[in-house]
Amino acid sequence: MRPPSLLACIVLLGATAAWAEAPSSLPLASLPDEEHLAALLWEHSPDFAAARSRMASAQADLTRSHLLPNPEADLSWNTLPIGPTNPPGLDRLKEVPNYNIGLSELVELGKRGPRQDAARASLSATALDTLASLRARTYDVLDRAAEVATSEVRLSQLEALAADAAKLSELQRARQQHGDSAGLDVDRALLEEEQLQTSLGEERAHLSDTLLACTRTAGLPCEPFGSRDSAAAFLSSRLSRAPAASASNLEARPDLRSLQAQEQSAQASLTLARRRWLPDPTVRLGYVRDQFVTAGNQKDSFFVGLSVPLTFFDHGQADAAAASASLESARQTRELLHAQAQRDVATLTAQLQAVQERRTRLRAQTLPLAENVVKRLDAAVRAGGASLQDLILARRSYSELLLHAADLDLTAFHLTLELDRARAAGPDAPPALRDAL
Repeated sequence: MRPPSLLACIVLLGATAAWAEAPSSLPLASLPDEEHLAALLWEHSPDFAAARSRMASAQADLTRSHLLPNPEADLSWNTLPIGPTNPPGLDRLKEVPNYNIGLSELVELGKRGPRQDAARASLSATALDTLASLRARTYDVLDRAAEVATSEVRLSQLEALAADAAKLSELQRARQQHGDSAGLDVDRALLEEEQLQTSLGEERAHLSDTLLACTRTAGLPCEPFGSRDSAAAFLSSRLSRAPAASASNLEARPDLRSLQAQEQSAQASLTLARRRWLPDPTVRLGYVRDQFVTAGNQKDSFFVGLSVPLTFFDHGQADAAAASASLESARQTRELLHAQAQRDVATLTAQLQAVQERRTRLRAQTLPLAENVVKRLDAAVRAGGASLQDLILARRSYSELLLHAADLDLTAFHLTLELDRARAAGPDAPPALRDAL
């Protein structure tokens, strides 16, 4: 482990260098993996500037706990006579006063070790809290990216459906001109086309909103995927992965580890408070130059002294009560959060399994059937063997199923992220945090 002061300098210098090389945007089509995305957010997201300050403060506390108390220098000019000298006739400034030069040092008994343990555990808790925030922000960016991908998939599907509706409207107009179609069928086709165009405009506005939300979350302008295939591949990328961690490994979650470090810090602070009853002596050592040799005083001498505070009133009872409360709070919070995480893993696993079954059935059975019905009705309408109303209804059902399939992909993606949040999965800590864990 690097020396504390060196680590603080590295954190500050790394932050300065990172801001100097900040990227201009975040292209979602080439989004890095979780570890590199977390490193990117740590270096370039403005939300972690305060986290660097907290890390530097905790590091300074640890450095301070290893320093010895400053010695005190004493200088005094004593025995300045008032009135006649004894014996009379002595020089008041040259033959009577004495000069003292001394050093005093506080000696702490049984307190430096607990103070250092508390500061070290507090630094670890601060680093783990920062890692938990960075982990949550990484998953938030992935969530926003999934929403952008879903919007692009829906937009692509609506564009294809709107193009088909436009072709059908043109066909109905041509058939009406030849007397093969009623004006009502043309109006129905135009109304269906207009409805799809309206949905298309709403989806474009939604895509703009999701890109803005992604930009605010990442702290960098998010660039869209640009193609349906790229967006769909991103949504399916997490669904094919094996679980990163099991529910039995919840203790490795950074927020739970932070609470454990807070317990250790509170325990060390409690030990420190209980040892306040031990008086810390102050040792004094000095030199005396005495000019009152006429009275038989020693001209040159050393002195050694010891002062001890009497811990009658304040012997750490208030600090002990505060440390005990912090210890109990951290312990209860960790136990409750651990139990909640176990429940979340069980619930989310069941929800993901149900969504996966619905996705499989929709893509394997329902969508192919709906697509086949639309194709057959389209061919029948073109041949004049089926009503336009039946085709429009079939297309509406097919478009709703396509959009529902995209929403199911997004739901499954969200559930996988929530499972990783509940488990101990997540990116590794950046080097600036790793050394403090």
